[in-house]
Amino acid sequence: MSKAAMPWAAGILAIVLWSCGNAPTPDQPQRRPPVFVEVEAAREEPIAAIVTATGTITPKEEVKIIAQAEGKITHIAVEEGDRVAKGQVLIRLDATILAAQTKEAEANAEDARANYERLTRLVKSGLVSEQEYEQARTRYNVLKARLEYQRALLNYTTISAPISGIITFRGAREGDVAVPRAHLLTVSDPQTLVMEINVSELEIPRIKIGDPVRVRVDAYPNETFSGRVRRVFPLSDPVTRLVKVEIQLTDKDPRLFSGLFARADLTIAQKEKATVVSNDALLMSADGRAAAFVVVDSLVERRSLTLGIRDEGRSEVLSGLSPGEKVVISGLNQLNPGMVVRITRERRKEGP
Repeated sequence: MSKAAMPWAAGILAIVLWSCGNAPTPDQPQRRPPVFVEVEAAREEPIAAIVTATGTITPKEEVKIIAQAEGKITHIAVEEGDRVAKGQVLIRLDATILAAQTKEAEANAEDARANYERLTRLVKSGLVSEQEYEQARTRYNVLKARLEYQRALLNYTTISAPISGIITFRGAREGDVAVPRAHLLTVSDPQTLVMEINVSELEIPRIKIGDPVRVRVDAYPNETFSGRVRRVFPLSDPVTRLVKVEIQLTDKDPRLFSGLFARADLTIAQKEKATVVSNDALLMSADGRAAAFVVVDSLVERRSLTLGIRDEGRSEVLSGLSPGEKVVISGLNQLNPGMVVRITRERRKEGP
């Protein structure tokens, strides 16, 4: 080797030796840069599991008034929206013909009664035959029944409210001729408003009769009304796996009436004090097991969690996490246990 080439060879050797001296060894693994994450602290606070379902408000007590006699309507005392009391006269029909027929039936029944009583005395003396006596008794019974029928028809010409409530339908006017089975009026009791909702059969074991319910009506978006579970129907739809639940509205508010669309919030489980984290922190497996990454001294640990009550944005942690411990809520997919992390932001509970 020439003397001119020796300095170049010495330089290359020095670089190689320097590189070898700084290469990582098994005892000194190469350090990776930290992963940037956002966290939140597990906190102790109340939590409730709520089931929300929609339905239409309807009155539990509602009566359709159907004409049972034929006649011209001479008077209607109410319109839609009017409040009525039980027994109040609502409609009158022309009773001229029925009244005359009733008087005729009364006369015929009275004549038959007198004849029957006369033959009753004579049959004991043997002056009339048993056959004549039985015919008289039969005729009296028939005419007496005819009289009762005519009196009933006459009573049907005066129609009274069967319950107290509000007139929600009027299908006739004065001057119309009412015919049997015609729908004339509907009376609804606003004090008995209910709504029926459909709930998953999986939630039914946690719903009890009398449970409080919060009702929200679309017509009044900034207000809530009170209700309670009145009954749970003992039948599950085999296709949808939904069960019907009836909610009784306990607020006697005049703004609530039949036909309104509403949403019912049923609290099926609640605790006043629970360890809670956001659902953003949860890693859920296909078989339903939960885990979370917990930051301990700038390193992450993967913890298996046992969950309790869950709502739309939070979950109760029964085991695997303590209040105050910090869980990762973003960047979970790029983490492995033991990684170094750097916290860029800690989410805190909003509100006072």
